[in-house]
Amino acid sequence: MLHGLGRTWQDFAILIPKFSPRWHVYALDLRGHGKSGHVPSGYSSAGYAAEIVGFLQDLVTGPAVLYGHSMGGVATMHVAAEHPNLVRAVILGDNPFSGEHLQHSFYRDLFVGLHALALKGGSVQELAKGLANIRISLPGLHYPIPLGDLPGNDEAYLTKWAQSLRQLDPEVFAMTLDGATLADFDSEALMPRMQCPTLIMQANPELGGLMTDKEVERAMRLLLKPKLVKFPLLGHALHLQQPQPIIKAVSAFLDSL
Repeated sequence: MLHGLGRTWQDFAILIPKFSPRWHVYALDLRGHGKSGHVPSGYSSAGYAAEIVGFLQDLVTGPAVLYGHSMGGVATMHVAAEHPNLVRAVILGDNPFSGEHLQHSFYRDLFVGLHALALKGGSVQELAKGLANIRISLPGLHYPIPLGDLPGNDEAYLTKWAQSLRQLDPEVFAMTLDGATLADFDSEALMPRMQCPTLIMQANPELGGLMTDKEVERAMRLLLKPKLVKFPLLGHALHLQQPQPIIKAVSAFLDSL
């Protein structure tokens, strides 16, 4: 299980008990996140993937199912395309298929705010308050809204997010904002090389999902063994917003293997 940008393995804590009775679950902190090491100028998508490959080669005894959410999904695509012998199947949780779409979404404003907070630092409580005050422009609205006003962003959720932010290398966001993180990511070149079964979990673009319908249609053509599940009621956070629909889709996919 591979988390998104600025998060940690604990994002999957709600899912792990559902799958650990039948599967050996690993949940990692990507480089620069959580308790993993910081790597100066090392936060490219291929850089994230390289350390996942090292983990699989050193600590996992056979081909693994990789479940990547957001940036974790981007790294997963690199691994599946470039090291097919290490990958049994892939689950892509609403990851971007292009840097251009990410740069032109409201996530750019979010990342600017998160980068400033990470640089400023402070206590978990101070960071949580700062998170609540970050303003973003959502699709369909003509004015920015504070994160703290959005459904689900209660004190407990913002506190967990602040704990992740406090451990983060701020350069993670700096490289994302200047385009360097996804400069080495070409999804159209990677997808035909992904030989394994692939589950695409698409959030609703109108609720902040990063997979556009056009990109998903292209992915379904380019991938060798694709399966698509759409979640019209969920935004980009997917399992962080409502775990049960995600558990159902992932369980069905794993059973099909």
